[in-house]
Amino acid sequence: MKTIFPGLLLLLCCSSCYYIASVNKEPVPSFENVKQIRYSEVRREFTSGLSVDRNGFQLEPEWQIYFTGDDSVKIFSSEKQKFMPYRIFHSHDDLFQFARKWYRVKHVSRDSIVLKAIEVYGREISEGASDVYMTLYADDYIRNKIKTTVELLRRPDSMDSLYVKYRAIQAGTHPDSAFSARNPASFISKSSIIRTVKIEPHGDPNLGEIDRFESYLNPEYKIYIDKAYRDFTYSFYAIVDHRGKITFKRFNARHMPEFIETKTRVAKGIIDVYLKNLLYVKPGSTLGYPHSSVVLLHVIGRTNKL
Repeated sequence: MKTIFPGLLLLLCCSSCYYIASVNKEPVPSFENVKQIRYSEVRREFTSGLSVDRNGFQLEPEWQIYFTGDDSVKIFSSEKQKFMPYRIFHSHDDLFQFARKWYRVKHVSRDSIVLKAIEVYGREISEGASDVYMTLYADDYIRNKIKTTVELLRRPDSMDSLYVKYRAIQAGTHPDSAFSARNPASFISKSSIIRTVKIEPHGDPNLGEIDRFESYLNPEYKIYIDKAYRDFTYSFYAIVDHRGKITFKRFNARHMPEFIETKTRVAKGIIDVYLKNLLYVKPGSTLGYPHSSVVLLHVIGRTNKL
């Protein structure tokens, strides 16, 4: 029986390992074969498979894109109403960066693309439950193969609806489970002595989507009351339940401990005397379900008209 030399045996093992690794390794995704094909995003969801998280933040599919090569893509800007060009930078394997974010390219074909948006801190990749999956279909595939529309495909699915219904019931039973309403609570005056103004957030125009989300994630209102019993200004968070009932939650700013009880009593009195009697309150809702949500109220009372 012939003896296999140790060096030859090692060489054969290494060659086998290299061959297996080469076979198992997925090829680097390429956009070359899908150039100029227009895609529309039809679904955006968390790792959970839902498009809504526990706090009420709702993912919305909105991308329209087409690739102009392996190193460039154009994405439609709703603000500028035109396609904007972006360079594509390939890091390694299926990891790419474009439009100022990092993505794992999970699937590329002429009919569809699946991306996984991830967070990268320095050189570390953070992947977990907060990762977002984006599914895009080619416009031609939507129109001619599955014969539907982008608008219909973008609607939240039954799992989203069931989850929001569950959270709405939970928030109605446990006030601390209140979550942001996609359609925030609204306040309509019943009297000429009271008026409300919703405060819309402002910020860097390049971060416009943050403002858009902030508008419903943390709704904020100014309420002006004329002919009040005295001049006052109170800022506090309140819970608006699924029936439109307002309940004091906590103050927006810190107060000295010795004044908390008195100020809380006054704030609750303002709610009971003015807000409940002079306002029609429409509760916040998500996917058609009214539910408890938290609002920030700045109530300004004046003995004379402002």
